[in-house]
Amino acid sequence: MILGIDIAKNKFDVTLVLASGRQRHRTFANQASGFAQLSAWVGASAATVVQACMEATNVYWEALAAYLHEQGYQVSVVNPARIAGYAKSQMRRNKTDKLDSEVIADFCATQHPAVWTPPTAAQQTLRSLTRHREALLKTRTQQTNRRSTCSEPLVQKSLDAIIGTLDTEIAQVETHIADLVEQQQTFREELALITSIPGIAEHTAVKLMAEMYDLATYPDANAADADAGLSPAKHESGHSVHRKPKLSKVGKASVRGALYLPAMNAIRHNPIVKQLADRLKAKGKPPMVIIGAAMRKLLHLVYGVLKHKTPFDPQWARSTPSPT
Repeated sequence: MILGIDIAKNKFDVTLVLASGRQRHRTFANQASGFAQLSAWVGASAATVVQACMEATNVYWEALAAYLHEQGYQVSVVNPARIAGYAKSQMRRNKTDKLDSEVIADFCATQHPAVWTPPTAAQQTLRSLTRHREALLKTRTQQTNRRSTCSEPLVQKSLDAIIGTLDTEIAQVETHIADLVEQQQTFREELALITSIPGIAEHTAVKLMAEMYDLATYPDANAADADAGLSPAKHESGHSVHRKPKLSKVGKASVRGALYLPAMNAIRHNPIVKQLADRLKAKGKPPMVIIGAAMRKLLHLVYGVLKHKTPFDPQWARSTPSPT
């Protein structure tokens, strides 16, 4: 049986496709009580093996996906762009939560998406901490910008206090992250492997470990950069439409954001990335294309060291295909 789930912040709509082909629909609250109600509802349909499919919408899907996995469901979590593209290919003109759950169920039945592997408790904690750190840093930047343009002494004093509090919280979160990495042998090994790559510092490595915790399980490096939205997207049609290739950006924006500055650093200090950048520059490629290729190459290198459990080796890396 197939369970298509259209998930939102406070609720989710489901379409259950029975073995007979009949469909059943229902809406549940996106919370623990709704999860239990869903399980009982599916169970009442005498379902044995159920594959559930949902979109990776913000963080709203995470709790439900974990619950269903614990209940023995096969769970697939799909990039929303794939579902949107599939709906267009089926000439779907109407859009409601109920219809969206039908589309997701049909996508699951016909496209057979990969089964999702949930993160461990430690990986979940690491992801939460790294995301919290990013949110705190973003807030600190906002308040610092306000402080730089403020001339009222009382407001300045308040902003200084807020910034000081944020600095304390950021330091504490970074300590928690460091302690967690130190406590987990797998984290220590992954951190050592990723930071062996010139251009990638500890913060970036930890971010990649948190957001792409299953990176080494990808079938190949191209699948990894596609998931991160770093694969090149071409747009050509006939003889008249030949747009310049660009990053697809259909994937994990957090990973692209984490790799941007390291890519610029790697262009200067990583011999493999520098070689790639020099070759693209000689071909007249614009700076952003070069940076995008460097980001993609870095992710390929990260995939390589994790997959083979071997530190960065410039000679080995030279033998891998360049992301051009």
